Amino acid sequence: MVPAAGGSTARHRGARPPMRVAPAWPVLALLVVLALDAVKAARAWPVPVVGVLDEPAHLLTAWLVLAAVPALAVRVPLRWVLVGAVAIDLDHLPLYAFGGPVAEPDGRPVTHSALTVLLILAAARVRPRHRHLLLGLATGLVLHLVRDVAGGPGIPLLWPLADAGVRVPYGVLAAVLLFATTVATTRALRARRGADG
Repeated sequence: MVPAAGGSTARHRGARPPMRVAPAWPVLALLVVLALDAVKAARAWPVPVVGVLDEPAHLLTAWLVLAAVPALAVRVPLRWVLVGAVAIDLDHLPLYAFGGPVAEPDGRPVTHSALTVLLILAAARVRPRHRHLLLGLATGLVLHLVRDVAGGPGIPLLWPLADAGVRVPYGVLAAVLLFATTVATTRALRARRGADG
């Protein structure tokens, strides 16, 4: 059953009703993400400071995309998308403690790759009872990788087929975020006009 915009829906188990977004929230989220990224890029910070700057930016990026694509927000549980958007960075702890495994020197852990997303999707296929939870995690992980591909050493996207980190200029990420902000704000304004009318 296709959900009606702004109305009640027959929901899948674990899915959420459509997100309610105030028109100013996407713009605020974008400004906070850009500010956090600017501070992070301003100098070489200790690892804990990078984490404090980076994780909120991952959460806000995931939220912003879900606000721009409400159909996705209805089909996957928001909380699991947000968990997936940050939990993958736990793979850095063994890297810092023991050194490895990474695809290239000073790169991100090999779990920052498409293989991890594929494994979670495979688990969703064989575990239908936990399908929505796992799809939420996979969605969050994809959104995490979208941010990471535009920062630092990039990501070992095709590991183990290729070790080289895949990178795009930060401007590409900024353009994606600006587009998501525009879409989410437009949707929120239309929803507000519909509620007032």
